[in-house]
Amino acid sequence: MKRQLLAIMADGSRVSRLKIVKVPTLVVHGGADPLVPKEGSEDIARLVPNARLEIIPEMAHDLPPSQVGRMVDLIAGHAKAQ
Repeated sequence: MKRQLLAIMADGSRVSRLKIVKVPTLVVHGGADPLVPKEGSEDIARLVPNARLEIIPEMAHDLPPSQVGRMVDLIAGHAKAQ
């Protein structure tokens, strides 16, 4: 955990880079994530042009087997739409 925190701090702000993303972007966040607040994903989706945000209320900071089908559907639908 310490190593990941140091990497995040060393990288700095990504705001300017997010604003110039030119690929279709799907942002998926677990609504029950105790480690990363959903506001972070909301910010990413707001900053990346034309990004789509999906919050999965039943998902935390992992991918539980019960949500694999939903995740597959989201990713496949996103890819097909492009």
